[in-house]
Amino acid sequence: MPVNPRVPAVGAIFLTSLFWGISFSSTKMLLESLVPEQIAFFRLVLAVLILGAVFGASRQKFARGADLLRMGAGGLTGIFLYFLFENNGLRFTTAGTAALIVSIIPVLNVLAGALFFRERNPLRRWIGVILSFAGVYLIISSGGANALSFSNLKGNLLILLAGCSWIFYTRINEPLSQRYSSLAMNFQQTLAGAVLMGLLALPRGVDLSVFTPAVLLNLSFLGLFCSAAAYFLYLYALRNLGSTTVTTFLNLVPVFGVLGGAVFLKETLSTGQIFGALTVILGVTLVTVSTGKKAAPAESSGAL
Repeated sequence: MPVNPRVPAVGAIFLTSLFWGISFSSTKMLLESLVPEQIAFFRLVLAVLILGAVFGASRQKFARGADLLRMGAGGLTGIFLYFLFENNGLRFTTAGTAALIVSIIPVLNVLAGALFFRERNPLRRWIGVILSFAGVYLIISSGGANALSFSNLKGNLLILLAGCSWIFYTRINEPLSQRYSSLAMNFQQTLAGAVLMGLLALPRGVDLSVFTPAVLLNLSFLGLFCSAAAYFLYLYALRNLGSTTVTTFLNLVPVFGVLGGAVFLKETLSTGQIFGALTVILGVTLVTVSTGKKAAPAESSGAL
């Protein structure tokens, strides 16, 4: 009896959301042993090895000319800057809060499209934008006595900047996606990001004593599962479920982010933050469901 391809596809996007959600806690744990740039660099190196092997086996070609410059710009914004902001932001905020802030990337994309590209949006999408930002405000302002301290605000602002850098990445990739496969783009831009991150990470030197089993396990999880395996799982789900269903499932990422913070880091959420989280998820759902088939590129990423 043949298996309905939608069944394993649902499992694939569920695992993708799980991996990307837990990645915030994994990074947070690594910050106890490595600096943010080192975490990103080692993670990206592992991802490059896996993606590069598949890219080579597929015999696809590297970009050239103006496309090569655009690939580099994508690696700068969506890989290098994204992880630079996110990993440093996690030094000052919780994994759960970071996951919830990053979840508004589709909302930021809609806002950028309206402000800079004169894109028109239905009323439902604008309601989603307003709800999402209101939810983020509740999450940040309800984080306890030090919620509005400079340290916490700096961390949340860095996470928000990571989201903004991803919007630039999305827009840069739009013309490239017409000429290159997702694999070709992901590999070349991850490679560019790894090279740039290496310029910051390698001069710091590497103390081999910090590579305990726990550190190696978390780096492997981020590089092999979150940046490489999740990429293939995402594409499989997208092919069998369609962009609208996949995008809706990705709203589970902040849920798993919060749960991961609670289980692995013993983080807690106040009542106001829980209400804010639900408001964010509702707002993002309104934005992504009404986006239709154009929604997928903005949310899909092996970067998380």
